[in-house]
Amino acid sequence: MKKLFYIGLCLALVTAFAGLAIAQQEPAGGYKAGYEKQMQVVADTQAIINSVVQWLKEHNFDKYEFAKIKVEDAFDQIPYLEDAKKKAEGFAAKGNWQQAYFWANQVWQYQVKIADSGLRAKQIVEDAERAAK
Repeated sequence: MKKLFYIGLCLALVTAFAGLAIAQQEPAGGYKAGYEKQMQVVADTQAIINSVVQWLKEHNFDKYEFAKIKVEDAFDQIPYLEDAKKKAEGFAAKGNWQQAYFWANQVWQYQVKIADSGLRAKQIVEDAERAAK
């Protein structure tokens, strides 16, 4: 089950990174459709991040110094993510779909940083728990 989770996460990340390669071009269906699609990716990514956070809490990540550092690094990204999300939503509210789309992509970039730190913390905890057995 754990391997399936990581495989799914990796596929999602690879797919999303491939999408970023063409971010400078107008997405199929226009910028509004691109924005809406990207915000769905943001929501899906947030669900994965939330599941990792829950797992870390259940396994008392703060008992492990390096895991704690990784979680703190992830939390340090949240203000940047929130700022980018406000910008994306603000441009969307004004109907500036190109800027809304680009800022939605930026939101996702901060999520990738957060997810990376969270998954590294999870690996540290898993390794420590395995070693303790």
